[in-house]
Amino acid sequence: MKQKLFLFNIVFFLILPITLKGEVVVFTKQDSADWTLPENQDRIADSVWITRKHNQSIFNIALESGMTNISPLNTLWSRNSIINTEMSDFTTFRSMNDNDPQSLIGDTISLYLPEYNMYFNVIFSSFSGGNSGGGFSYSREEVFPTHLETLKQNNILTKFKLNQNYPNPFNPVTSLNYVLPKDSFVSITIYDMLGNDINKLVESKQTSGFKSVQWNATNNFGEPVSAGVYLYSIATGDFRQTKKMILLK
Repeated sequence: MKQKLFLFNIVFFLILPITLKGEVVVFTKQDSADWTLPENQDRIADSVWITRKHNQSIFNIALESGMTNISPLNTLWSRNSIINTEMSDFTTFRSMNDNDPQSLIGDTISLYLPEYNMYFNVIFSSFSGGNSGGGFSYSREEVFPTHLETLKQNNILTKFKLNQNYPNPFNPVTSLNYVLPKDSFVSITIYDMLGNDINKLVESKQTSGFKSVQWNATNNFGEPVSAGVYLYSIATGDFRQTKKMILLK
């Protein structure tokens, strides 16, 4: 009887969207605190250091010098808690909060770091507005979302997909998100409307999952390109997909 109950518990655990939780970390940046100092940065991972300048939203100071429309780089967010989130819900911080981060206070939201396959439940307790100096505070708890990982392991992500870039139109940086249902050699290339190769952003073997790459409106030589309509294309195996985007100046 004990053995049967034990096996039932294992099956029950595997099929439910249960999360395994880590320690709760509380991070606070005071108003007018120097964002360049380590103590005012939430260093979640080697290349993810969250902070905030005066009167801006949060950004990743490990990879960017200030906030953009797709900040913080290397992070994806969902308005729901992890237990209520699907992979398709993740987007940029600004898109997630509809450019109103104060609306998040008190709610449990989700943070995903694709590079590290790390997930967190996040609760903002403050987010100063106006000319107050860029203070904010939140608690984060690392979780392991068995329901999301089970979807991956069971190959629920069955289709390659290239999403519309965000933001669009953009100036000068935009994010290109795509889905790989299996490990693949991936090529992502920017073209002008004449079909000229402008910038090859990705040319490498990648693991399956939800991926993101940024384009900063430069060519293969690092030179800025002119405003206009551009194409971005993904190629992997037999899959090809192309979309349009608009660069403003």
